[in-house]
Amino acid sequence: MVYHKLISLFIIFNLFSISLFSQTANSEQELKRPKVGLVLSGGGAKGFAYIGLLKVLEEVNMPLDYIGGSSMGAIIAALYSVGYSPETITKIINEQDWESFISDIQDRKYTTYEEKLFGDKYVLSIPIEKKIFALSKSLNSSFNIDLMLNNLFSPAIHIQDFNKLPIPFLCMGTDLITGEAVVLNKGNLARAVRASMAIPGYFSPTEYDGKFLVDGGVVNNYPAEQVKAMGADIIIGGDTQSGLKKNMNELTSMTTILDQVVSFSRVDANKKGKESTDYYVNIKMPYGTLDFNKIDSIIVIGEKVARAHYSELKTLADSINNIEPFVSNRSNIQPSKLINIDQVLWPELNTKGKERFNSFFEDISHSNTSISKLEENMFQLNGTKNFNELRYEFEAIGKDSVNMKIEAAKKNKGTLAAGVHYDNVYDGSILLNLTLRNINGGRAKFFSDLVLGRNPRLKTMFIINNGFRPGFGLETDFYSFGFSEYSGGTKVNSWHFENFSASAFVPFAIKNNYFFKTGFQYEVFRFKQDVVIDLDLEAYNKFADYGNLYFSFNHDSRDKVNFTKKGQLVEFKFKHVFPFSDQWVDVFSNASIMYLKHKNYVSISKKMVLQSGLFMGYTFSKYLNETSNSAGFGQQIPTVQHLFGFGGINPTNYVESHVPFTGIQFIETIGAYAGKASVNLQYNFYPKLYVTLMADAGFNEMEIDKFDDINFLFGYGAKVSYDSFIGPIEFSLMSSNIDASASAFLNIGFWF
Repeated sequence: MVYHKLISLFIIFNLFSISLFSQTANSEQELKRPKVGLVLSGGGAKGFAYIGLLKVLEEVNMPLDYIGGSSMGAIIAALYSVGYSPETITKIINEQDWESFISDIQDRKYTTYEEKLFGDKYVLSIPIEKKIFALSKSLNSSFNIDLMLNNLFSPAIHIQDFNKLPIPFLCMGTDLITGEAVVLNKGNLARAVRASMAIPGYFSPTEYDGKFLVDGGVVNNYPAEQVKAMGADIIIGGDTQSGLKKNMNELTSMTTILDQVVSFSRVDANKKGKESTDYYVNIKMPYGTLDFNKIDSIIVIGEKVARAHYSELKTLADSINNIEPFVSNRSNIQPSKLINIDQVLWPELNTKGKERFNSFFEDISHSNTSISKLEENMFQLNGTKNFNELRYEFEAIGKDSVNMKIEAAKKNKGTLAAGVHYDNVYDGSILLNLTLRNINGGRAKFFSDLVLGRNPRLKTMFIINNGFRPGFGLETDFYSFGFSEYSGGTKVNSWHFENFSASAFVPFAIKNNYFFKTGFQYEVFRFKQDVVIDLDLEAYNKFADYGNLYFSFNHDSRDKVNFTKKGQLVEFKFKHVFPFSDQWVDVFSNASIMYLKHKNYVSISKKMVLQSGLFMGYTFSKYLNETSNSAGFGQQIPTVQHLFGFGGINPTNYVESHVPFTGIQFIETIGAYAGKASVNLQYNFYPKLYVTLMADAGFNEMEIDKFDDINFLFGYGAKVSYDSFIGPIEFSLMSSNIDASASAFLNIGFWF
């Protein structure tokens, strides 16, 4: 402490002597105070500690003339340079969803329907580039980070020279080609900060001023020399780096190993930086670079360490202020709410591409629009998954307006993906997916899911999604699967369904979130007993063809498919089915069918989610129950796979009219009139571990004449789940009013 005070007095004395000598030599030259520079190192989440340091510097009234940093230090330094107060920075930091930034997760509600339909079920996904499978250049595209930085630094859009910011600023980048450190002190501020924090392999490199840059901390994580070169006489340094680890016991994760490898190349820069530092605040803490859920604790530690240096910092500030009193004129800015957009530019897209995607920004050009509206449109564009990398920046064209320049050159050619699954009903299977995007100038996509196993399936879709303007689509679906028939929990027969269908449809979409389609479907179907038990049913084991005209509406705003915390899932469909074959006309005939599925998810606490569901199905068809055959079918009913089947807890089924029902065996009841209400309570009792209480109530009848004749169903159970990298691993125990014994169900992997 005494040492720092002596250093302070020595520095001030020498600077005062130099100034006094200069004043003697030139009486017109005024005595000026020394310039102070602040340097903040990188450190991931640990960098939030600098907010505590800034609070203490403001308390002692420390004048800051220059500021610079690397990586996370660059973000905090830039925010303070622009004019944000430590309190506002704290609020901003706490409001961000850092998990989505780190993993680059986007809210599913912005993803297009076709992508939702074929997504969320793959363990491995490999991008296709120029018809060749390739590995991604980074784990994340950094889309969310880009949006956040553009928002936070919107008040500085028109400042291209960082020396003209309220506090002159610089940050460091690393040239990916030459490996040299690059000083970033001009251009687009958000882009510069983004480049400074682009961790190699984790975030994609950033193109900046003709160079491809990655994290500045790779070669210079503590740019004290560069801040001194700006004109600083005194350097104050905040450093959260932990230094090189001394033994393998300290290298406990991939993050620590990567940090160790990168640290080798910045040892010399750190050494030189510390030699240039007059006041070194070393902030050590028990948290790591990815502990973004410990923000408040990290800030507290930063402030605590800074207060341990309070005396010498106060002495320095007082000494400087005695020469020239410092009066802060900070305005404590906030992110801009409105931006005056002149044009939306797509410099790297051809004419067809611009025509395809301009519709996302028709309401943005030549308007004073909100940042939130602009971000929502970007989310919708990103939700098409037409681009591997998508970002934008503001380009000042005057004092009051900007152009929005969208970089979307790296088109997504497609992916090859795979998944695995096992459950008690469909058995084990492997899923292979081929997705092709940007067909026909970005207008069309092709999806193909191939399921290999005892119950194979091949499903494809070709679609031109033009938003709310009419598009065009083709679908095919082939499946073959067997299942057991139960009565009161006892197995009585085994069935095998085989179906091929092809359909053409016209899609309409609203903001990637509401999807309508209408079309015609042609089907070829047969059902048969695996072992012949009922001879009367053998008449229906040959293929018959038929068609249906349909209209459907889908809405899926769930945050994720598995372990959902919020959102809704809605599916409504009306179809008129008519046979082409005459083999089955004595039993199966024309019918109109409609059904509604609805699920709602509400988080009632951080760990608890209430899931409610409703299913309603109705068949418009006449039949004569008194002439029903031995299978229980009457005349004039729709074919078997268009009847409503209740049972099992598979949320995804080959047949769209099969509905899960707790405590009842798979398709234990079938009917033409059905209704179900469900309530589930999901509790996350340990990281990645969940327990869910389930209850279903409803009915499923072939006819409804009187309310008293309805056989009501009630099922209940409990499920324990683990959120694994291959999908949910779940074990369930259930029972119902039609089978009092307990039944078990096992699921492993994503549902498909």
